[in-house]
Amino acid sequence: MSPFVGGAWVECLIKSKNKYLYDKHPYLIEMYRTLQRGWNPPLNLSKEEYQYIKTNKDEERYLTGFVGFGCSYSGKWFGGYAKNKASRNYCLNAHNSILKKMKTLQDAHFHCKDYKELKPKNSIIYCDPPYKGFTQYDEVLLGRFNTEEFWEYMRKWSCNNLVFISEYNAPDDFTCIWQKETKLDIRNRNNKKEQRIEKLFVHKNNLNKIHI
Repeated sequence: MSPFVGGAWVECLIKSKNKYLYDKHPYLIEMYRTLQRGWNPPLNLSKEEYQYIKTNKDEERYLTGFVGFGCSYSGKWFGGYAKNKASRNYCLNAHNSILKKMKTLQDAHFHCKDYKELKPKNSIIYCDPPYKGFTQYDEVLLGRFNTEEFWEYMRKWSCNNLVFISEYNAPDDFTCIWQKETKLDIRNRNNKKEQRIEKLFVHKNNLNKIHI
């Protein structure tokens, strides 16, 4: 189970016939469901088309979900039109990427829900929440994410589930079981890609359930 499916970068790699993938973002979930029905995303998108979709989000919600992330600067929800470069067509890259992921997500169960509505039991859960201190999807649409409240839910879920959490930092009662330095698709003032250390945490109660 994944309560924050987002771009499904991890979820598409997991082999399971029972993938339950959730997200609070309605346009994102509508995109995945429409892709499952055979929709083929656009290969190109002009700035004018981008602006039109941004202004008329509910006209084709599945298309809005694709464009809002896949055709925006640094993949941020309508964070500005990602202008093509000589060696890079952002819309085409997003098209190819999502269709590749859908090969292993075709039978997944997508639902638009807040993680706090879920009541998992005896499940393997992967959580990739909005990272503390970083830009969220859309606070107007989704509300401000409460990180402290999230960790309280993770403590509760860890009592009768195996829960893995992706973040840069975690409270003291959570243990880092894996980490890797990554480069973000964001450049600093020196025009170099910013580096971060991605970490995977579990609650101390779950340590005896895994083999590191």
